[in-house]
Amino acid sequence: MPSAVVEPDGTFSVGYSYDSPYGQLWVTSNILPFLQMTGRYVSITGIPGFTNVPGEYGSGYGRYKDKVIDAKLRLWQETTWLPSVAVGATDLFGTELFKGQYVVATKTFGATKNIEASLGYARNRPDGPFAGLRWSPAALPRWSVVAEYDTTNYVRDFRAAETSAGGRRKGPSMGLEYRWGWLALQAARSRDQFSINASVSIPFGEREFIPKLFEPAYFVDDKNPPPLPTREQWHNDAGYGADLVNALVKQDYKNIRVVQEGNTLALTLTNSRISNLGRAVGRAARTAIAFTPVGVSNIRITYTKLDQPIATYEFVDLPKLKDYFAGKIDRKAFLDVVLVRYPERGDVIRDNQQAWLNEFLDRPASVYPSASPAASSVAPVMANGPAIASSAGAAAMPATMPVPAVVKATNAIENDGKMAVGLGVDGDVVQVKSVDREANRFKIAPKVGFFFNDPSGAFRYSISALANYDRRLGDGWYFNGAASLQLLETVSGVTQPSNSELPHVRSDVAKYMRGGRFSLSRIMLNKYDNPAERVYTRLSAGLYEDMFRGVGGQVLYLPKDSRWAADLAVDALQQRGYKGLFDSLDYKTVTAIGSMHYRLPHDITVTARAGRFLAKDSGVRVEVKRRFQSGIEVGAWYTHTNANDITTPGKPSDPYQDRGVFLSVPLNTMLPMDTQTVAGFSISPWTRDGGQMVASPGDLYDMVERPRADMSSYDGLGNFAERPDEQTLPAVNPPVQPFVSPWPAMRARLEQSSSALPEPADWVKATALVGGVVVASALSDKPVDRFVKKHQDSSVLRNWDKVGKVMPFALVGAAGAAFALGDERLQNIGLISMQSVAAATGLALVGKYAIGRARPDENRGPWTTVGEGKKRSDASFPSGHSTIAFAAVTPFAQEYDAPWLYGVAALGSAGRVAGRKHWVSDTVAGGILGYAVGSWLWQAQRDQSKSGLSINPGPKEISVTWQSKY
Repeated sequence: MPSAVVEPDGTFSVGYSYDSPYGQLWVTSNILPFLQMTGRYVSITGIPGFTNVPGEYGSGYGRYKDKVIDAKLRLWQETTWLPSVAVGATDLFGTELFKGQYVVATKTFGATKNIEASLGYARNRPDGPFAGLRWSPAALPRWSVVAEYDTTNYVRDFRAAETSAGGRRKGPSMGLEYRWGWLALQAARSRDQFSINASVSIPFGEREFIPKLFEPAYFVDDKNPPPLPTREQWHNDAGYGADLVNALVKQDYKNIRVVQEGNTLALTLTNSRISNLGRAVGRAARTAIAFTPVGVSNIRITYTKLDQPIATYEFVDLPKLKDYFAGKIDRKAFLDVVLVRYPERGDVIRDNQQAWLNEFLDRPASVYPSASPAASSVAPVMANGPAIASSAGAAAMPATMPVPAVVKATNAIENDGKMAVGLGVDGDVVQVKSVDREANRFKIAPKVGFFFNDPSGAFRYSISALANYDRRLGDGWYFNGAASLQLLETVSGVTQPSNSELPHVRSDVAKYMRGGRFSLSRIMLNKYDNPAERVYTRLSAGLYEDMFRGVGGQVLYLPKDSRWAADLAVDALQQRGYKGLFDSLDYKTVTAIGSMHYRLPHDITVTARAGRFLAKDSGVRVEVKRRFQSGIEVGAWYTHTNANDITTPGKPSDPYQDRGVFLSVPLNTMLPMDTQTVAGFSISPWTRDGGQMVASPGDLYDMVERPRADMSSYDGLGNFAERPDEQTLPAVNPPVQPFVSPWPAMRARLEQSSSALPEPADWVKATALVGGVVVASALSDKPVDRFVKKHQDSSVLRNWDKVGKVMPFALVGAAGAAFALGDERLQNIGLISMQSVAAATGLALVGKYAIGRARPDENRGPWTTVGEGKKRSDASFPSGHSTIAFAAVTPFAQEYDAPWLYGVAALGSAGRVAGRKHWVSDTVAGGILGYAVGSWLWQAQRDQSKSGLSINPGPKEISVTWQSKY
């Protein structure tokens, strides 16, 4: 039975339970401190998925299975006297076999809070009042005894008469629970049977799960290094520069370019392994200072990705830089002599500026003598050191600091580009890899693919060997290739054809998975460039992925405000054939997707995309993700397009819209040495064709997102010197930022709004006036609909209908952008607009349920009720689109004296009439409702001079406060 308990923020749990006839593989994630989401894959014993007849199609599927999404929202936490209260819903999408809603209160008792009592009420499943009690003995804190009263009416479950659910009864149940660290086990007995559950909980909020036992040490000098060269010697003998490059290559730095200009030693480089930007630059600076010629007073390091500048670090006092590495000065004193900034175009050292050194590096080692034979380098040794505690707010855990290693350098690039076999490297079970100093890479590793829920079998898999070849061809020019050879697979048994009436841009995935045994996954030529400050571009041509090839490009703009970014990607594509080589299908399309990314507090990122998708459908896609302290990201997406996917699981009255969840796991949290490798997966309820995007050949925002966040976090240095005393700094171990309850601010605004409500007499006058206007507009319902029906094939009306569908989303997005990005006045109006939309939408939904008017396209007449199989929540009166549009624009129109905004809302509302989704009177009523709510809330909350919500964006954070002035 549910409780109001929500696990600690960032907890991720996975488990399996069996409660006959239901077996459930489930995953739960606390994506916010007060919001818990659960995904369940439920199998029902006793019911075949398709057929029991041997040999018939579908007989190999096994038991009936269903995907379920649940959500629980905690409204408030427990206080001294009040219990915590939560509301929840089960089976939110899909078949809704286990659909239910509940409200529950939970209170803890006892001196040690070891007794937990819950009381709640549910509809559908469970059904009625329920209760639960958990007692954890003080002497045995890992054990708990649980008693519940189960009010689930199992007889009403899906095909219960065919399963053991038909014989189950409501009533009490008892359970025993054991928790040990991340592991939990439960066993229970109800009136009729036993049940079990086992789970593992992973705290995403911890920074690391495995200490870095095998992290290579950073570079240090010999105790007695030789004299440093002068600037003239450095220029005359390229061996000095070669020694520096050699030392950096040994620490996994790539694309290294070195130039000594006057008093400055400039470096351009990237690191293929270290995940934190500040730490990567710190190790490079520690190495560079050991090779800096006499007379050079500054070091400038520009960190790049694919030859594109990400961040520039300038060190203007080298003695203080040495002192900081040695622990002689603290961070505050060091910050006076370091500048972290966005790169300028001149900061990047190009290939033609490096020719003097490249020629020297390419010679065999025996050709030249060592320029600085006693210089030091670094060796990959096991790191040992003291244990250190994590920062306040995070759980303490063991960590290690690398021990400096001292090894003589040679001018040759040792082991550069040689083939090596690795076990457990970068998360691969085994890999064969060769990487040189230019990041040219060849790698072979195993790959596993899965295919779920086909009638021929619930679970299909393929195991293959994946080979990747990446080569740098010149400044910004890269070749990327990938090929796979299937070793073992069962996907070829998938024969269920797609029923989609759209172009099969994704739903034929099984045909590709069972294509040729050898396939070319990618052959790409990419050109990256940085034509202007904070502007990045990419041009691409080749085989993008298994399903599409083409040509295209992307442009990314990064404003000075590091919270947001915008990009546009355009690709001309042709669908590839099923053999996986150079064959192709006839389908061609051009996609154009514009995206805006915005980082909220608590490392939450919202991405809004709009444009033309793969199936030639147009619409919007919204993605929300949260990054935890461990670097793990959990997110979800929802896409709404005009694809009109009406075949199962879609239907004519409710076309299917693509949605799903995703998880991204940086493997450095789970490996004993640092790595930039990230593993991830995404899952959606169905594999469909609407709202799909092509796999990017090299997404620019993905390239800059994490390094940019590191650069703008606190002082931008991160774990720069890897000193034990640094580990408590917020830049190294950021403290957990508590979520501030918005309820006090919202309550104050509600009080303001309630005081501005009209008097009863005014309500009567307004109601009479509105009723008269709606009745008058209803006179045009029939003639306007006859005209629209007669010309429904008109391209003008079809496009007008599309405008009507999209308009509310665009207006709400604009209100959200005003709230997030505007000045104080604009933020306040944006918040009022979003409140207006929420309140007016609720009132419109009440009107739909109360009146239940049929839509024009049902052809039932203007004042008939919705037909059989139609939901009253989807009724015609009033128009929800019109309500939202007017509610969104009214606060802005009145605040900024912009009546033309009403015309924008009216244009969208008329589009709903043009598409025969609403009668004229529906849109009039919706518009009046949205206008009335927007005007009321604007009048009540526009003046925040005495009290109000203050949102103050700063360079490193955003503060949200409610202040009262009397």
